[in-house]
Amino acid sequence: MQPPLVPQTEPSRLKALQQTGLLDTESEQRFDRLTHLAQLCLGTEIVLVSLVDSHRQWFKSKQGLDACETSRDISFCGHTILGEGIFEVSDAKADSRFADNPLVVGAPFIRFYAGVPIVSHGEKIGTLCFIDNKPRKFTDKERQIAAEFAKTIEQEIEDRLQEHAHEKLAASEQMYRSVLEGTRIGTWQWNVQTGETLLNKRWAQIMGYTLEELEPISIETWLNLLHPDDLTDSDAQLEDHLNGKTDFFDIKCRMKHKDGHYVWVHDRGKVVSYTADGKPLVMYGTHADITEQTLNDLALQQSRDELYKLTQQLPGVVYQYQSWPDGRSAFPYASAGIEDIYGVSPDDLLIDASDAFAKIYHEDLPALVDSIEQSMANLSVWEIEYRVTSNNNSFKWLSGSATPERMPDGSTLWHGYIQDITQTKDYYLKLEELNQQLNVAQQSLDLASEQAQIGYWHASLKLGTLWWSPMVYQIFGLNEQDFVPNDKMFKSVIHPDDIAKVEQSQQQALLSGIHNVIHRIIRPSGEVRWVHGLGLIVAEDKNPDLIMVGSLQDITDRMKLQKVKDDFISTVSHELRTPLTSINGALTLLQSGKIVTLPAKAQKLMDIASSNCKQLSRLINDLLDIEKLAAGKMLFDIKPLQVAPLLQRALSDHQPYADLHNISLVLQQDPQINDVCVYVDEHRLLQILTNFLSNAVKFSPQAGIVTLSATLMDSEIEIAVQDQGSGIPEDFKSKIFEKFSQADASSSKAKGGTGLGLALCKELTEAMHGSIGYDSSTEQGARFYVRLPLTN
Repeated sequence: MQPPLVPQTEPSRLKALQQTGLLDTESEQRFDRLTHLAQLCLGTEIVLVSLVDSHRQWFKSKQGLDACETSRDISFCGHTILGEGIFEVSDAKADSRFADNPLVVGAPFIRFYAGVPIVSHGEKIGTLCFIDNKPRKFTDKERQIAAEFAKTIEQEIEDRLQEHAHEKLAASEQMYRSVLEGTRIGTWQWNVQTGETLLNKRWAQIMGYTLEELEPISIETWLNLLHPDDLTDSDAQLEDHLNGKTDFFDIKCRMKHKDGHYVWVHDRGKVVSYTADGKPLVMYGTHADITEQTLNDLALQQSRDELYKLTQQLPGVVYQYQSWPDGRSAFPYASAGIEDIYGVSPDDLLIDASDAFAKIYHEDLPALVDSIEQSMANLSVWEIEYRVTSNNNSFKWLSGSATPERMPDGSTLWHGYIQDITQTKDYYLKLEELNQQLNVAQQSLDLASEQAQIGYWHASLKLGTLWWSPMVYQIFGLNEQDFVPNDKMFKSVIHPDDIAKVEQSQQQALLSGIHNVIHRIIRPSGEVRWVHGLGLIVAEDKNPDLIMVGSLQDITDRMKLQKVKDDFISTVSHELRTPLTSINGALTLLQSGKIVTLPAKAQKLMDIASSNCKQLSRLINDLLDIEKLAAGKMLFDIKPLQVAPLLQRALSDHQPYADLHNISLVLQQDPQINDVCVYVDEHRLLQILTNFLSNAVKFSPQAGIVTLSATLMDSEIEIAVQDQGSGIPEDFKSKIFEKFSQADASSSKAKGGTGLGLALCKELTEAMHGSIGYDSSTEQGARFYVRLPLTN
């Protein structure tokens, strides 16, 4: 066994892992949902989100495994984080690094492993891994799917960090509210457009009321209590602020107490949001009782104390920045957080701000200086995002905001706040990049949809709701603006003869999760078109409304071509069959020597002609069989039959052909096979086995062995034929069951064959409700099998 090495960046990697806050936490649906979906998509027994700690691998999410963690020394994931991309072990038993690994020789008996690194804060903190107890190899598409799931896991980790940050922010907001209550300051909120007004309890108490006594509360509540002599000044101050002439609404005025006397209050407010067309929308403000100066001084001092306490705890820096006409600048006040922002202490900047400016990223410095000058010239709020460099030459993003004030000596003093927004900025930069990629992908999808005549839809089989993409309307010949799709409308465009077939497919989808049907539609013009509908239902526990998503493709041209092709094949096959039979009979008679004795050269030519005639006859018979299957005209005599006699018969019938090629035929079957029956058509099953056996004999080496086997598999039986040939070429595997497909021309000529045998076997197997497949390797030859349902 080969233990995994320790990465060179192990300290920073472990730090990144700790920063996620994931280790030893409870399971979370956000991750379990993804691993379950990955398990469904890629079909492995086990899917894990594995976090690699200093001495263990701990599973944040797991499907198909009870263990919570294993030692890092025996982990496959420890190897995965050492490299880039997917780390795949097709057969751990055959891999010297893992053959004696406890996880291979013992539970969970790993044979196949594929892991994709999970990256956070630039470090590989763990993996998304797929495990099976039998050898396997991912396809390129499966590797792509696994990588996309890993990226989604990374995004969930990032989103989780963001959510925790938002929770901290909410806690801070609650603390701010507590501070306001502690300062005994009234607060108000006013919707400038609607007049809706919200007051807090303290606002009412200052006036001697409870909130209930002031209801219904509106802007009129405030105006009715305002002293008439202060109304004009109040309106002027408010108008200036709403028009942008002042940064705040700020007024000291008299308001009538419940007891009848007037109290002095200090109201300050600011517009915090605007409508889409730029009009003031919402104002927030405070309402302070300044009747007794002493009480006001105490409240002011208390407010300053609370502000100082807040500034020391905020995750940024609260500061005052001052700039003089002669070019000098300094930070008269800065909270302790400035050391985290700029790496310098408040005392270092008390007289000279140069050390702070020296930390600013050189590309951002000109824009920063310009923004300060603009704010100073116009006394406008200073707001900017910029970068500062660290001692390790990395940089972080900052967001600064401050309000300027002109001082008597001509200098400008800003009161503001700067915070570190590196993580948020990175998140939004990535989000912007993803949105751009999404837009490109959507445009590509729309273009492909239009060119391929494929539309997309989703429907609720429970609620009856339906949505179509624009291409679906185009296929149906409908105007998107005139119709709202629903189940009744969809059924109205289906050809009456095909409605039952579509409904049957929908019902079948409730059981299998897959909707797959080809049917006709009738456009409003009366034109009949062929369409292919495909759909998929998500598991019901995740999908209470039974949402099905799918596609609809116009295949009219394809169906027309198919009919032309089938008609041509049928016509040609029937027209050739009769004369070919006569030719074959004549050739056979001549070969027999009963009519005339031919010279040796003529006899050889006659043998070649006879062989080619028989080959052409087999081709025509296969074509006719496939044509019958496609047209649904082939009759099947399906009944329960014992498996063992059928296998013995297939072997006996093929023995002469095997002897001719010096090949040994062997039968292997489970002992229980003698008592097993299947529902099949005897002739068709023997036709399939004959094709398998003849192919195996043809492609086996001299003195080779061809094995016919039967194995029970739950409610099915698998009948297989294994040869010792060279296997199936890699580039031929994807089309092996297609019509007229042959591995290469030289093989076809040397071995004989029409290229229709396996295609016909596939059609016959599926017609008998079975499945067909193959296994192949260059070392073990090819193995073809059919799986058929057992009788009860």
